[in-house]
Amino acid sequence: MFGDKDAIRITPTFYFQDNDPSTPPNRIPVDLYYHSDSKKFIKVGSAADVERREIILNNRLRNVPYTDIINTGGSIYDLNTGWSMTRDQYVNAFVKRATEPTYVGGYDVQILPSPLRTFINTFDRPSNANATPARVNASEQQWYGEYSLPASVYVVTKGTDLAAYGRSNRLDDKSPIFLKNGYITVNFNIETIRNADLARPYLQYIHGPLNNQWWNMEGYDSTDGKRDHLTTDPYGVQFRIEDGDVIFYDAKRSSYDDYSPNGTH
Repeated sequence: MFGDKDAIRITPTFYFQDNDPSTPPNRIPVDLYYHSDSKKFIKVGSAADVERREIILNNRLRNVPYTDIINTGGSIYDLNTGWSMTRDQYVNAFVKRATEPTYVGGYDVQILPSPLRTFINTFDRPSNANATPARVNASEQQWYGEYSLPASVYVVTKGTDLAAYGRSNRLDDKSPIFLKNGYITVNFNIETIRNADLARPYLQYIHGPLNNQWWNMEGYDSTDGKRDHLTTDPYGVQFRIEDGDVIFYDAKRSSYDDYSPNGTH
């Protein structure tokens, strides 16, 4: 996973769970909609969903160690041949590239390419190893990404024809068709891609034939051998969680709720 065309693909799937305390949560697949500046009710993953997400690796709030960036650039140079520039020139160009935005996709799928990867292993190697220091450094990587849903998102049962509903009903932000009293669950299918071969992922986190890494490597509670579990958070809210669940949103809330206009006089 240290080639120029290697990547991480993250495909989200969305679910909704109600928060009725009298019954266990009912987890159902859902579709999400949002507004843009020019269009209303854009379905995530549709042809109209043209949101472009970009990430800057060396962003101040991301706290990527500067030495990791320097070492990664040097190791890439050492691992390859035929450069038309010196090692220092390449490393300087690599550091500059880390301050520039990298396109990763949209709300429906993200691909983290090699500019969002650092090598984080030591340069030390066992005495009997044939690998070069650069190859040892590249043998462990850290990939950086970020994900969020739109500031205001509208949730409907998966497969709902929202356009047909709008033709016979009043369709606005408060229409009863939208699911509100509960939580949006974002589930990630994480796959590694080698040499840009999107059709044949190299590793994955959930789906076979390889081991389920949520159970075996990420500390997921699999003591009962089931992929889904009923759990209660510190506030008494019950969730039904499955392998790959990474984000929970309160469907009643929006990031717009964090702000309110104020005046001094």
